[in-house]
Amino acid sequence: MRDPNSSLLLENLFISSIRIYRYQGQEGSFLRKRTIHQYAVCVITNGRGVVTINEVVYMAKEGDFFVLVPGMIVEGKSHFADPIQYTIIFFSCIQLSKHHKEWSVKRPHFICSGKLQAASDDRVVKAAADSLIGPHYDSHAPNKIKQKYDLHNLLMLLMAGDRVHGNELEAAVGMEAALAYMNENYMKDTRIDQLARMAGYSTNHFIRTFKDQMNMTPIEYVQKQRMRKAKQLLFSSEKMKDVAQQVGYKDEHYFSRVFKKAEGTAPTLYMKDKSRRIAALYYGVDDYLLTLGLKPVAALSYVERVSRTYAVPTLNAFNHGVVRLDSVKLNYDKLIQTRPDLILTSDRLEQDEVLKHIAPTAVLKHSNNYGMMLSYIAGILGREQQAVIWLDKYTERKEALQKKIKERWGKQTAYYLRVSPTFYRIYGTMNQTGSLLYEDVGLMLPSGFPAEEWAIDFQLQDLTLFNPDHIFLMTDPTEESRKRLKLLLSSEEWASLDAVRNHQVYDASDLLFKTLGPTGRMWAMNHIADQLRLQHGDIVQAKRGE
Repeated sequence: MRDPNSSLLLENLFISSIRIYRYQGQEGSFLRKRTIHQYAVCVITNGRGVVTINEVVYMAKEGDFFVLVPGMIVEGKSHFADPIQYTIIFFSCIQLSKHHKEWSVKRPHFICSGKLQAASDDRVVKAAADSLIGPHYDSHAPNKIKQKYDLHNLLMLLMAGDRVHGNELEAAVGMEAALAYMNENYMKDTRIDQLARMAGYSTNHFIRTFKDQMNMTPIEYVQKQRMRKAKQLLFSSEKMKDVAQQVGYKDEHYFSRVFKKAEGTAPTLYMKDKSRRIAALYYGVDDYLLTLGLKPVAALSYVERVSRTYAVPTLNAFNHGVVRLDSVKLNYDKLIQTRPDLILTSDRLEQDEVLKHIAPTAVLKHSNNYGMMLSYIAGILGREQQAVIWLDKYTERKEALQKKIKERWGKQTAYYLRVSPTFYRIYGTMNQTGSLLYEDVGLMLPSGFPAEEWAIDFQLQDLTLFNPDHIFLMTDPTEESRKRLKLLLSSEEWASLDAVRNHQVYDASDLLFKTLGPTGRMWAMNHIADQLRLQHGDIVQAKRGE
């Protein structure tokens, strides 16, 4: 019986293109970890192997079907004695939906993905697959209309309700039931005979089969899952005893011995190893690492989000060899190729589930207190001395600049203004630019600005409510933003501001991002000081009516 929701979805599925590839594995060959970018149906046509999808391990044999969707992390291994062969059908598609006589387009959502457990022994499914990829298929002159019809028919059959696998343990059978249990319960004490019963094998047969298919014993597999989680937990302030207990070891000393044997170093020293490969996947996290003398293997770039970037010599000297990742559309394959031991991200970034399938992922709690953040990260990575040296230097420089600015300007007001495609925004004190301008540089918000607000969006007619002595201006790198900037600069409200009349408007294109890291913050503080000492330095001007 088919799931009515799956039928409804597929009835309005439009398949725009199909590509079919055949693969024949060698003895023990590997399919390296990669990201799936298109929808795909993979059919195992011969042999055996192991397929891992988002860290869930599946046994693959002739007749098995896998449905793959964009964003999945996939890797595999062919059996030594019986090399795997498969055909994979990549396809592009959209989902059409109608509401009140209007059609809309959205990304399809298949109700099941991964391995489809019941499909391998279904003659109807096999016949549908054969019509698409069987011996009669002509790869040189395919009938594209028939291909799309056959694929649509195959998907309808695979999505039938009685074949849904999802990711639930009860849907798994045989060895996969044991693997699923081990993945979910690695922190528990589990007997081998219990796992064997789940798989439907005798204990000895289970151990032999597991090692043959996974190239490791069940105990080694559980230990591998425990070590992976432990690496993530080590980047925290938790005590070693707590880390050990969370991954299934009651005795922290025994945990330390097991960890050292597996990783070659004690857990207390693991994060302090300079050779550790860390990927920094939030703005400024790479700066913290570089400030501490550690080079990340990959870092999130913000150049796509700003109109102009300023070079920071001290950072550029260390940046050679760091893989920069586009923050607009993250290239997972590029990240995978850097082979990170650990991924660091922030709770300010929407959590990406794909990352944890690439490497252990630690989420840093964001703070505008750069000193506290630097000391925290330094304590975990064993770079306390470097943090103290930098903080002393920054404090000394901050106090000197505050004194110079006060001598040059006296008490002055300022704000950071951002022009985006959809809003004009003034930032307050509760963010990274605010803590820099008002705490470190010593400027003040203009009178009337609500101190408790981290930012205010406004219309042009409201601009004169807050009249600062200085304005630091950022424009997003889009055509709409530039149009909004032109409207701003040609408005009467803009021309009436003291900062504009006194030519004290300064370019701050990438200040929002630079101030997220300590060395970038040091550069930004010095840059602002230079701008404030110059009567006409880095001024944004526009003639009325332009």
